[in-house]
Amino acid sequence: MPPILKELVCGLTTPRTLPGNSTSNRYLPTVLLYDDAGLDYFDRITYLPEYYLTDCEIEILRTHIEAIVAGIPSNTDVVELGCGSLRKTELLLDALNRERTGVTYYAIDVMPRPLHESMAKLAPRFANISFCALCGTYDEVLPRLRKSARPKIVLWLGSSIGNLHTPDAVEFFTKISQNVMTANDAILIGMDKQKPTDVIMHAYHDSLGITAKFELNILPHINQLVADYVVQQSGSNSKDAVNNLLDMENFRYVGVYDEKIGRHDAFLEACEDVVVRWPCGIAAQVKDICGSDEDVTIKRGDRLYIESGYKYSDSAAEVFAQATGLTFSATWISSRDYYMLNMFRKPQAAMTHVPLPLPVSFNKWSVPTERSSRLANTPLTIKAPEQFPTIPTIDEWQNVWKVWDLLTLQIITRDKLLVRPIDLRHPFIFYLGHIPAFADIHMAAAETAPLSEPAIFAQWFERGIDPNMEDTSICHSHSEVPDKWPSVEEITVYRDNVRRRIAAWIDSYAALKGNVPADAARHVWMAFEHEAMHIETLLYMVLQMDPEDIRSPINCTFAPNRFALPDRCWVSYAGYPAVVLGLPSDNEVALATATLPPGHVFGWDNESPSTNIAVKPFRIQTQPITNGEYFTFLKAVQSGNTKIKRSIYDLVPRSWIALECDQHPTRAANTAVLATNYGVRTVVGTPSIFSTEAALWPVIVSQVQATAYASWKGKRLPTESEWTHAARTYHLAYALSITASESNYSSAVPLDMYLDELLSAQNTTASVHTCQPYDLFVPSDANVGFAHWHPVPVPALQPNAITDTDSLPDATFIGSTWEWTSTQFYPFDGFQPSDMYPGYSADFFDPPETRDSDSTHYVIKGGAYATHPRIAL
Repeated sequence: MPPILKELVCGLTTPRTLPGNSTSNRYLPTVLLYDDAGLDYFDRITYLPEYYLTDCEIEILRTHIEAIVAGIPSNTDVVELGCGSLRKTELLLDALNRERTGVTYYAIDVMPRPLHESMAKLAPRFANISFCALCGTYDEVLPRLRKSARPKIVLWLGSSIGNLHTPDAVEFFTKISQNVMTANDAILIGMDKQKPTDVIMHAYHDSLGITAKFELNILPHINQLVADYVVQQSGSNSKDAVNNLLDMENFRYVGVYDEKIGRHDAFLEACEDVVVRWPCGIAAQVKDICGSDEDVTIKRGDRLYIESGYKYSDSAAEVFAQATGLTFSATWISSRDYYMLNMFRKPQAAMTHVPLPLPVSFNKWSVPTERSSRLANTPLTIKAPEQFPTIPTIDEWQNVWKVWDLLTLQIITRDKLLVRPIDLRHPFIFYLGHIPAFADIHMAAAETAPLSEPAIFAQWFERGIDPNMEDTSICHSHSEVPDKWPSVEEITVYRDNVRRRIAAWIDSYAALKGNVPADAARHVWMAFEHEAMHIETLLYMVLQMDPEDIRSPINCTFAPNRFALPDRCWVSYAGYPAVVLGLPSDNEVALATATLPPGHVFGWDNESPSTNIAVKPFRIQTQPITNGEYFTFLKAVQSGNTKIKRSIYDLVPRSWIALECDQHPTRAANTAVLATNYGVRTVVGTPSIFSTEAALWPVIVSQVQATAYASWKGKRLPTESEWTHAARTYHLAYALSITASESNYSSAVPLDMYLDELLSAQNTTASVHTCQPYDLFVPSDANVGFAHWHPVPVPALQPNAITDTDSLPDATFIGSTWEWTSTQFYPFDGFQPSDMYPGYSADFFDPPETRDSDSTHYVIKGGAYATHPRIAL
């Protein structure tokens, strides 16, 4: 039996539940909607006034075609999935025909007639484009494009992605990314946005009833396929003896929209009891498939599921990108805010990760049913396996290695490896050897085995120079500096040997199912954490180079600054008598001789023993300060109308660089006078804080600068315990807020008290869940792990966020940049330095006499765009 008929049999005999729902329905294969008649119906639907999707997409293409084509170079393969009539595609082809050369357009569709008819009409019009029609399923056709070394852009228009449930969409595009695309290749996807229910229902229930005819047309198509197969099996030329499996007059079309999920589901509902009788010619095969060839009774009112149409939130594109390993590159939105075209690119390297389970519709939070079940399954402790296994997988290691190699061997050019990015520190080449040397030292300890050769590398590269920036004559002990650094080739051979050693240990760890000594596992974790953190710190050193010396192979564009500054909101908290800081369960001494506990989370030595801090009532701003806002502060300081005593030189962020003519970086150092324009230092350019989206990026400043800004506003920085309580409470409250249908947030009620109200039905309180080492929920769109190689705009709040006291405002605690606190970095009571790495924390504690005065080290929270997700989340 053909696979499509097998799926039909399974659908009619085995009900299934849609994601986020509890009701089970029999189903019909969605693909059977698209026979010749179905395609004609659907083409008519796209011209209906109620069906806004096509008009919105055409509007976007016409309005933004120049910006879209700017991301498609000459000699590109344009691959369209499910091209249909090519009505929208011709707008893009027309622009490519004018602006580019060497473009080849591949149209893919399962139906040969409309495919070839459309291609025959378009090919003569565009002389500068080569055309190729590929008829078949995506699995059949896409492998043919794997070997092409040309740049590629994959098109999936019409919000077809909305027909796939989230796991299927992730799997589908992950396959395309891995098997068809190379670095910097792009995917352009149409995504229908969430909007008022009546707009969506009118789109799928048009006044002429064409949508109903389209959905019902699946039934005669099924009857035709079954009859053809029965005749084929019998060898007869007559179909007269084959009764219809499902008669159209016995069903009606029904559509349902779930606002909470953001999904429209299409069904055929039985108008009377219907009995499905399997033709004699296939009854035996039906029994082989489902275990029975008995008739199937569909009761009156029962529904056969056909297809879904997901509608996406503003954060969906970022969540989708991180779930598939792509980078969200650009977005274009229709004038009514109904629809968006999103461009994604395959990154050179990234460390992104979306905590499981994936949200049902790519929302930044899980849907209500997932929230409730996840909370119920985690009553007292938050276990690491919910997000990460204790020891990073080999895939995680390899992603880190790819980022490290991209940074050290491509972004830093070979001729710059002997440059000291900071005068008081080693040249870049030291860090090329430092990472494998540190890892090898800990792998040797984990295995109780000798160091990798050449063993002298461990002596040269073990520890770098960490000077005291206030008094450069003070410096921690560091490794012996060789008379001449080894060559890059010698270091990379050594690096690869150490990586093979790590991979072998990970294999044995998997074979032993995690049954390894905890101290050995801690050594391996230290090696991973060390490399992940050095990626971030080395990046910040690279960003202080002359931008002309940075060679980035990463394709990136910055949107113009067309947005208003985000609204500002404040959330109040009642506080708590004992906010937990640190990791109560991670005691290195106690675990030294133990087997690694399941789900264990390793931390720094300064996190154990943990401590409890009393937090009084406080309010906190929901969004970080942007570059644009910080420049306003600097102008106020320069005007002399503030009480800030620091100079402009001290207050201009080192993350900025002065620009000439709005785009070219100057080589001048920061001065005592504000420049007319600044750009933000990134490895993919220096976008202006005035004319580009960088105006809305969170500003990256020092603790001194952050404190000065807060003072100018008449505020202060939060303490570590305040920030921690605020973030944990907010994330859990936001994720659970729509679970409770009767409970509305009010700005007059502290958020932690509101969370208690949400949890009261489960006989638990907020403190049970928020006084844990980690958040139970975090947003899946957080800009960490090089989801982008730069910060991203601070999300604008909902227009009614300030005035609508029943709406919990959107807030950002994680991503793009770390957030400063006013808490000095000191040990908790009972601190003991790590035996494995005594300088882990101790080398960075300020002397006790500086407590409550100016310090050189303060606690930061959250995570930046270069922070590994394991560290940030």
